[in-house]
Amino acid sequence: MRKQSPIFIIATLLALLLASTTTRSTYAHAALVRTDPPDSTVLAEAPAEVRLWYNEPISVSFSTFQVLDLDGKPVELDGIRLDEVDPQLVILDMPEMEDGVYSIHWHVLSAADGHDTQGYVVFGVGNSTDINTAVVHEVQTAVPWLEVALRWFNYGLMALVIGAAVVVQIVLPRAQRRIVFADSYQPARHRILQLARFAALGSLIAGVGLYLYQMSRLMANLATEATWLGTGWELLVASRWGWLWLGRQAVFAALFFLFGRMQKQRAASLGILASVLVVATAVLQALNSHAAAVTDQLALALLADTLHVLAMGVWLGGVVALLVGIPAALTQVLPEQARQLRKAAWRIFGPVAAVAVALLVFSGLVSAGFQVATPDAMLTSFYGQTLLTKIGLMLLMGLFGLINSATLNPRVAAPLARLLKKPAGWTPFSVDKLSRLVLLEATLGLVVLFATGIVTASPTAVGPSYLPYPDKTQTSTMTQSVEDMIISFSSKPNLPGQNIFVVRATSHRRPAPAEVAKVILRFTYLEEDLGTVSVDAQEINETSYRLGGGYFSLPGRWHVDVAVRRLGVEDSIGSFEWIVPPTSEPEPVVLSDQRLQPILLPLGFAGMSLMLLAGLVLWRRKQNNASIEEVLTTSDSLVGAK
Repeated sequence: MRKQSPIFIIATLLALLLASTTTRSTYAHAALVRTDPPDSTVLAEAPAEVRLWYNEPISVSFSTFQVLDLDGKPVELDGIRLDEVDPQLVILDMPEMEDGVYSIHWHVLSAADGHDTQGYVVFGVGNSTDINTAVVHEVQTAVPWLEVALRWFNYGLMALVIGAAVVVQIVLPRAQRRIVFADSYQPARHRILQLARFAALGSLIAGVGLYLYQMSRLMANLATEATWLGTGWELLVASRWGWLWLGRQAVFAALFFLFGRMQKQRAASLGILASVLVVATAVLQALNSHAAAVTDQLALALLADTLHVLAMGVWLGGVVALLVGIPAALTQVLPEQARQLRKAAWRIFGPVAAVAVALLVFSGLVSAGFQVATPDAMLTSFYGQTLLTKIGLMLLMGLFGLINSATLNPRVAAPLARLLKKPAGWTPFSVDKLSRLVLLEATLGLVVLFATGIVTASPTAVGPSYLPYPDKTQTSTMTQSVEDMIISFSSKPNLPGQNIFVVRATSHRRPAPAEVAKVILRFTYLEEDLGTVSVDAQEINETSYRLGGGYFSLPGRWHVDVAVRRLGVEDSIGSFEWIVPPTSEPEPVVLSDQRLQPILLPLGFAGMSLMLLAGLVLWRRKQNNASIEEVLTTSDSLVGAK
């Protein structure tokens, strides 16, 4: 039993290594970031195709795209396909269209986290078309309370499974060493394993509920000829969400039977297998959450989310497991023995819970750095406000945990005792009231999990709409000298959407080394990973080139490469950092519009590393102490035998 506690850390690292090599870099909740033709533009001729770029890979099989004319009549598409190279690009093959205003209603399923989103794109055909006659549609963004309830149910049962495993594998064996009565915690162990078994079964049922909910969302938007059976099977075998769901169900089914086996026998191999499977549940949860929707530092995002789930399970699930299990060990013992059994178990659990709480805090900082753009986004967005509510509830829960720890350990209560001028050994409450205090802590934990359900079902507070307003004005033209070439770049009106880009490229050498064959513009958005768009500019004269289009599709920082290609000479590339201001007026700063990520990620990562190291050192120290106790016990037994 003693060698099983580090299994959680080892299994976590191995599973995360696998996850980081098999998961694509994406974002949370698929959002439309660019279209060609751009939104709200008028075209001289009907487009042969419409391209829609999203910030996540899209499951086209479970997505719908409907084109409507101004009267609301559907226009049948010739085809819908995903780009062979870019899984975030959906291409709509358009039929012949008359002049008029058209709208595209899209409803897509993210291949990253299984969330579905929807929206509209409007464009006009014909120079005389008035785009303002288009009907503006409102997209509902209400909180999906059924999904929140299912997620709450899922997180609560998962926490019970994790907490019960930790109590059975770590807490009870170590508490038993402090008690002179043999197998004192066996009834508690049996009851906690029974609780874990019911929680695993409940998790299977919760998984079925999540699957049916996902199906109902899909069927509401798919074609009328789509069937539940066919769509359900395709969702399982043809989507990333389905494969993760199958893996999740398989793990909880295995845990259900494994916990039953552990009730009958105490083989070390069963405990190790249970530890690995428990960590696997947290990793699978991370792979299907907002953490799987991060562009940069994916492994760190997955690590933080996995540790967050494990830490909450250890803390809240461990509290509930002890509340349920310990009374079973007290039924047939004297009051003083019952007091010792209760106190020993809770005192062992205290340091474990403290490390879990610290990991919960630091992993939460990392997650917030990925999911919340700025302090103002935290204060003004629904996601940020719900996250702040969750943090407040966690602090209150932590306060109760500290009170409970002080009730058990006078050393923890010593600073407060000195402040209140209480005698040595004073505690805020008697041990007899511990069960009620812990029950309050567990109740707050359930409320925290409900807030977690809301947070995970809501879009995150990142993206262009949360970017700080540019603090400097972009000059109308930028010029750069590259080798013998002088390259200038300008954009008008330099706003998100349609712009005219003008490039001037001349050589200061006479005669010029070579004639310019063509000029290539490459646009890269720096605020998000949307890839690079490369377009050839049209020649106006020998030194001037022009390009029109919606290549500045979003406000914020852009990187523009202007490549001047000449025959027999290497490309001369001018690189420009360009700022596109938003069309709206800047929002007033509430607290700060500076990015949180550069602060929270290093702080959270350092804290997580420190807590993992502290947990490992604490485990090694307890291992050494246990070995010394065994040697002393063996020596005493030999002396007694002589």
